[in-house]
Amino acid sequence: MQLKRIFALVVVLGVGDLVLAADRATDYEWFDPIIVVRRFLLDGFYEEPDENAIQRAMIDAMIAELDDPYTLYVPPADEAEFNKALRGTYVGIGAEVNVDGDFLTIVSPLEDSPALDAGILAGDIVLAIEGLSTYDRPLDECIAQLLGEPGTPVVIRVRHLDGTEQDLTILRRKIVTRSVKGVRREGEQWSYWLDEHRRIGYIRINQFVDGTVTELAEALDQLVPAGVQALVLDMRGNPGGELSAAIETVDMFLREGTIVSIRGRARRPQSWRARAEATLPEFPMVVLVNRHSASAAEIVAGALQENGRAKVLGTRTFGKGSVQEVHELPYGRGTLKMTSGHYFLPSGRNISRHDDDAVWGVDPDPGFVVRMSDEAFRDAILARRDYEIIRPRPAAETGDFASPQWIRRNLHDDQLAAALDALRAKLDTGTWPVVGEGDVTQLALQQRIVAETLIRRHLVQRLRSVENTLAGLHGLAEEAGRQPLLPDDADLTDAVVTVRDRNGEILAHYRVVGGDLEFALRQVELVAIEDGE
Repeated sequence: MQLKRIFALVVVLGVGDLVLAADRATDYEWFDPIIVVRRFLLDGFYEEPDENAIQRAMIDAMIAELDDPYTLYVPPADEAEFNKALRGTYVGIGAEVNVDGDFLTIVSPLEDSPALDAGILAGDIVLAIEGLSTYDRPLDECIAQLLGEPGTPVVIRVRHLDGTEQDLTILRRKIVTRSVKGVRREGEQWSYWLDEHRRIGYIRINQFVDGTVTELAEALDQLVPAGVQALVLDMRGNPGGELSAAIETVDMFLREGTIVSIRGRARRPQSWRARAEATLPEFPMVVLVNRHSASAAEIVAGALQENGRAKVLGTRTFGKGSVQEVHELPYGRGTLKMTSGHYFLPSGRNISRHDDDAVWGVDPDPGFVVRMSDEAFRDAILARRDYEIIRPRPAAETGDFASPQWIRRNLHDDQLAAALDALRAKLDTGTWPVVGEGDVTQLALQQRIVAETLIRRHLVQRLRSVENTLAGLHGLAEEAGRQPLLPDDADLTDAVVTVRDRNGEILAHYRVVGGDLEFALRQVELVAIEDGE
């Protein structure tokens, strides 16, 4: 499939590029008081300051003053994890893992991964990594040990499902996590058919990263030549990602019309329109979203909806309408992710959510509001997981995904079942049915109220815990205050008091005058002991 090329929006710049465009003298004057304060602290503070901590605090303070949750500084130590999330790549063995029964467990090896090549299977227990047991170890520690540099070996000991144990040496390599998935696995491959008989396809996009458009094209290459008649595009829980990937995704399905536009204080207004070249055949589409669908996912859903290309089903989306640029700082000093503008849907509406707004995000179409709580969505994800594992599977266990009743009963996914109902009716009758109900704004506000109420409940519980702790400490303090400083019969005649600094170094010895320590402390009548006395 020929893909249309659109310029990527994520920009990588150096601080030097910004300085050249600014008034150097003004910049230097701005830093004058900061430089002076820093020098005073380094020269005269009673303890040696941590310069790195001071620098980080200055950066954090500048960003905090902006009051923007999406602008952040990534220090060098966290850049690997940031890039993994941003680009969907990392270096490791390529396996989804979890802790089950106190040991690290393989949920599933990834396709085309070193783990799969080495014979790792779903359900294998990882007993040890490099000789260090995984028993009762935190998950993040185990994962960190599996990650490393490309081409380096890691030795793991596994117990297979048949009880045999094996030491495996696996060479780490770059892993590209898939952002596009199907409805179930067939061996190592994904099946993208929800109802193969009626030719209803299903594609899930977890995030928009570098490889999303290529993976989406590969999935569609399995559906379109086979005569796909309808499609479910699932973006529930998709936090967004690269704008360029979202634009190219929309352009695949949309023959004409505006996709998105961007405006910002320091940038020229930009707008992207769909082009007819290489557009897919027009078949009915349902886009699944929920309150965790954000940013680039909202662009795709809103553009397809407002151009009349697809129905949106589920609940109102998150409401993140800000555009971020990524700036790599010179000399390996970290990365800045900065909000540089806002994007607007084809209608001209910005979807950003504010505390005093009753409307935000992208709403489902009328008749397509289908409620699912966060707990229900989590249960649906867990129920689907068994069909997403790479392992041999008897045909009887593939599941009846073509049945809305089976989906509701076995996957607990009312939204997916409603999407299948809607597409079946559209194919059979030519008209869209009503598969949901309810006031979407009222539902969205209720969901926010529930979420904020949970936060408040946790804060109240924490406050009560602190109050109880304080009450206990006050009680102990009062009890200690009623205790004599020393036993009544203690003989302090010529007793010695030793004074130490905070590091435990002895500063002086004093002898108590008259044997009364409390009186001596009140009157400051302590006599220094000469060395050797």
